[in-house]
Amino acid sequence: MKISAYIKMCMLLIHLSLIPCYLSAQVMETAIGESADSTLLKSGSSDAGLFEHPDDSSGHSVQTRNCVNTFTNQTVTSYLFVEGCNTLTVQNVTVTNSGNLHLSAPGVITINGAFDVYLGGQLNVGASSSPPPPPPGNTMQTAINIGTFGNPFQYSDIKNTVNYTNDFVGRPANDVFYKFAITTPMNVTIKLCDSQIDTYVHLLDASGNVIDYNDDYSGPGACGNTLHSYLKKYLNPGTYYVVSEGYNANGIIQTAVIGETAQSGFNYTYDASGNRISRTN
Repeated sequence: MKISAYIKMCMLLIHLSLIPCYLSAQVMETAIGESADSTLLKSGSSDAGLFEHPDDSSGHSVQTRNCVNTFTNQTVTSYLFVEGCNTLTVQNVTVTNSGNLHLSAPGVITINGAFDVYLGGQLNVGASSSPPPPPPGNTMQTAINIGTFGNPFQYSDIKNTVNYTNDFVGRPANDVFYKFAITTPMNVTIKLCDSQIDTYVHLLDASGNVIDYNDDYSGPGACGNTLHSYLKKYLNPGTYYVVSEGYNANGIIQTAVIGETAQSGFNYTYDASGNRISRTN
């Protein structure tokens, strides 16, 4: 596979801001083989040949696997995979700073005309014939398994939700699923403190029913940024799921899950946020 590109990049430094302009210049041919490792998101394009996952917030469904000869006049704001039937021509396309465009064709890929890739955006050109698989945690069925615990535990993970889809009908943002099981009653704390966006968290039971959720929290144990979600719940033995997502945007989210063995011999009463307010023998 060859790529024929008509490209020129220029940057203007205006008040310390970098502004990319259109790509144009002389033709060059080279072999490029670079695979993408992210999942596929809705781009807003209606062209055939685009591989994408459903977006529950918009009602879009998965498209059948087809191919196209041209991909033009589009703005890519998430992850999008475009496959050429033989040759593929790309022009008048903008990849935003949250976009990730993957182009694939058995023949020549030609990029010309107006073509912007903004800082933070990604362009991947490869010869793969099928889209890459979604990452672990993209759905409840593929939830990231934290483990099974009978003793106190701590877990922390960082994910960029740009690489995920909106599979959970919570907020209109992409989400990451985690799974854990406990074999003894525990006080479980879930916090998204070191995230880079306004967050939202759900706690689900083994069947996917919502036990509790949190948007903003400013009570005991709260994160430094009260826009970061926090939950503390007393949980009986069983399997549970955590869904981490942005309130209305995608970005870096850190999910921490902490389990503390509940003191035996007492029955505890908790408020809606999982904070212990009383105990009885």
